[in-house]
Amino acid sequence: MPRLTLRICAATLAACGVFPLANILSNGQAVPWYGAAVREWSERGLLILGVATLVSLAMGGRVDQLLARLHGALLRPSPRVFATGLACVAFGASLFVALWAFAGQPFGADEMAQQWHARILATGRLAAHPESMREFFNTWPVLDRDGRWYSQYPIGGPAFVAFGVLVGAPWLTNPILLALATVALYRFLVLVFDETVARTTTLLFVASPMVLVMGGSQMSHVPALAFTMIALWALARWDGSDHADERRRAAVTIGLAVGIVALVRPLDAAIVAVAVGGFQAARARAVPARWPSIAVQVLAGAIPIALLLWANARTTGSPLDFGYEALNGPGHGWGFHIDPNGDAHTPLRGLKLASSYLLRLSLYLFEWPLPGVLVVVVGMAALKRPTRWDMLLAALAAGFVAAYGAYWFDGFFAGPRFLFTAVPAFVLFAARAPVAVAEAVARPAVRRVAMLVLPVCVTAAWLGPWGVSSAASRVALYRDQRTKHKTDIEAQVTRAGLRNALVFVNEGWRGTLEARLRVLGASQFRADRVLNTLDACAIQTALDEEDHVPATADSIRLERVVARARAFGGGPQLVPGLSADQAIALVPGSSPTAVCRAEFSRYSLGTMPYAMFLARQTLAADGHVGGNVVYVRDLGQRNERLRDRFGDRAWFRYRPARGLSDTTNAFVPYVRD
Repeated sequence: MPRLTLRICAATLAACGVFPLANILSNGQAVPWYGAAVREWSERGLLILGVATLVSLAMGGRVDQLLARLHGALLRPSPRVFATGLACVAFGASLFVALWAFAGQPFGADEMAQQWHARILATGRLAAHPESMREFFNTWPVLDRDGRWYSQYPIGGPAFVAFGVLVGAPWLTNPILLALATVALYRFLVLVFDETVARTTTLLFVASPMVLVMGGSQMSHVPALAFTMIALWALARWDGSDHADERRRAAVTIGLAVGIVALVRPLDAAIVAVAVGGFQAARARAVPARWPSIAVQVLAGAIPIALLLWANARTTGSPLDFGYEALNGPGHGWGFHIDPNGDAHTPLRGLKLASSYLLRLSLYLFEWPLPGVLVVVVGMAALKRPTRWDMLLAALAAGFVAAYGAYWFDGFFAGPRFLFTAVPAFVLFAARAPVAVAEAVARPAVRRVAMLVLPVCVTAAWLGPWGVSSAASRVALYRDQRTKHKTDIEAQVTRAGLRNALVFVNEGWRGTLEARLRVLGASQFRADRVLNTLDACAIQTALDEEDHVPATADSIRLERVVARARAFGGGPQLVPGLSADQAIALVPGSSPTAVCRAEFSRYSLGTMPYAMFLARQTLAADGHVGGNVVYVRDLGQRNERLRDRFGDRAWFRYRPARGLSDTTNAFVPYVRD
């Protein structure tokens, strides 16, 4: 029965992650590069298999001797040396990515928002006090309402970043956690399989570019993975112990670890809890003496969860109301419903998302000359005698695919990031595929080919030619992307010798309009729709007119602005040649006002995402922004409204660097518009 179940799981993964189901359901739009990847896999994969076959036939028994020596070398280090060594490799490689590819800076909006919240937490506060003129400061995904200013994320993510903030190195946290995850993964696998499986799997885990890129980031997926691995390691100890005290200690670790995952990524924790709980319940039914330890585990897990609910209550106002729902409405939550974009998230759309995650995993997990999910499927299907641990890890992998298919947002970073916590499960089955195939096939030549393919694929991924799929090129790609985000603003401040300064950051016309719409209560998703479909000058004019209308509820003011802008009519079209973060729509042939022309022309002066600067903001003792330098969004003529609040500071405008090597003064004395 376990073998049949595992084969059904393998067949399902193949149907969704090898066969391009998502592209079939979306007319090729879900993963548009998949066809090119298949062509490359066909060429390089067949070449790899061909070379392995020729070597196997030509060298015969000498291949067996080579494989035996490799196996001996793998097992030669002691368990302590192996675990410590690989943890150091994971730490060093991810630290290299953090500093070389990301320049030690937050790369995306999620990381920037969490770093801002981390700076708040580092002062001993759950939330900062928002400024009265919020349009100068607000960003997405950050809340600044009801007297509280914080990110939309569960408190655990910013809390982990806060440890790095306190030592002046936010980029250090995730490499340390990845090293911890590496040790926990190895220790877990040793307890439930054997040294060969444990070492091979851990090596492949550390060699995964998806793992290293995520480890070099400041994303919350890394602490979720680390504490999931700690929970599984403790679960193995719980399962293997016949002593009540040892089981209780292991159960406490499981509960605390899963609870910490909930502090960071609640849905991940729910998936892990269901998988682990189901495993434990099956064991406890056979051995009822295990039930008391499970009760202790639940109590231990309740501690971090209580902290999560307390933090929610102190920020959003309700223990069960998370920041992203407070910011974007109930449509942001998990399940099938109308999402914040106004689209219906249906089971069919969920299936398309789940399939697209697996298709992407085939490329990004290993960057091999063969599709990664195909190797995982082979490993699952070929196992002759799957254990309950195989079933647990298969359930964990399937659970993440299914659960995030039921979540409306299509998350991507370094690969299908929502599957990151389950990556070790996928890696395990890929690592076991060669031996499973070798055991299932009688012909020695085929067994040798199966055993040669994996090391050749890893070597080709990191040292082979670049193309659609290449581990080294993937890391290099992140170095080349979003170079603005890697600006060392602190170094620029030091070089310029700024003291008690206010710095205006030009985010571009779209950014200023988004900020003003958010102040009126528009979610980021609605602000995007408004700016993509209505004339930007009409929106600007409507917002300026609203400044002179007697104050009413923000929701009424927002609808008034949108109605005025929509009344402009004329079929607005997106202006060609602008990047996505600067895109605006204008009615063809219309004559923008002088104010609108001035706003549009500021794009040519160079723009920077304001979220980068908010991530570096500091707090004064009263919980408002303060410190040596305060960063605000440049709103043109509206800037004079800040004279009462910041008139005692020297005012500057930020001049974006022309490249990472540009060391000229980034701060230009402010001249009133």
